[in-house]
Amino acid sequence: MAFVEGNDHSDPTHAQSTRPVSNSNTQTNSPNPFLLSASENPGNILVTQPLLGMKDYQSWSRAMVLALTAKKKIGFMNGKIEKPEDDSPLYEDWESYNTMVLSWLINSMHFDVSSGIMYCETAKEMWLELQHVFSQGNGPKIYNLQQEIS
Repeated sequence: MAFVEGNDHSDPTHAQSTRPVSNSNTQTNSPNPFLLSASENPGNILVTQPLLGMKDYQSWSRAMVLALTAKKKIGFMNGKIEKPEDDSPLYEDWESYNTMVLSWLINSMHFDVSSGIMYCETAKEMWLELQHVFSQGNGPKIYNLQQEIS
């Protein structure tokens, strides 16, 4: 939305007023993934309990998904906001916000966890690595529980 100055004929005391003008080239209903509020920075911690390991991975990942969805940044983790080509005008913005999401992920982990995945290039890569490492079930324990149930 742009603002245009012009004559406001309804108010004789003001020679000019500022009024919003719709721009047909913009999509007003689609959220901009490259938009951050002034309070968002790489030092933010999005979830209150840091990821310690396998024992709290499920609850931590759910909290992180909720937080990133609320910030309209979940697309960096699930791959819906794809990395543009290096020569794209969107590349620098994508790189900046991907780095922001990486920082939020790292800041929400215990050092012992983050040190093993610190060098992932994208938020999606880091998220998939965390899933690979921590969401693997305990096969023998599941088998024993199923046996006890039946």
